[in-house]
Amino acid sequence: MARFPATWVLVADSARARIFSWSSFQGPLVEEQDLFNPEGRRKDRDLASDRPGVTYSSKGHSAHRMQGGSVAESAVDGFARTLAEALKGGLDSRRCERLVLVAPPEFLGRLRSHLDKQTEKAVVESLANDLSRETAETIFSRLPRLNNL
Repeated sequence: MARFPATWVLVADSARARIFSWSSFQGPLVEEQDLFNPEGRRKDRDLASDRPGVTYSSKGHSAHRMQGGSVAESAVDGFARTLAEALKGGLDSRRCERLVLVAPPEFLGRLRSHLDKQTEKAVVESLANDLSRETAETIFSRLPRLNNL
């Protein structure tokens, strides 16, 4: 039987991420890390203390609200960046050889945008599902069988 490469399964949403190791065709998944982003479920009004400022046009007397990035989006983006760095660290330290990503579609896209080329190449499967609150057994049952990869 072929050797099963050390695999990390990242199951995440904008507020929580769990990294599991998967080292056998039959499983199980072993939870290695549980990471939280407390701002991930909050709304901008809960995170910002103030409304955007006002700027005035240099021509005329019209006022405009200043545009800025959403505070909540910025917090979620930072969390995605942190997770991408954790995955790269696992590959660099050789604790894993390949990756499976499981996250809701919007967060999965955000996470992928922060992966470097080496980490992106190690991703063998992505599932656009929110399984972040599921048990390890349920998550394992939803994963594709990777014995042919």
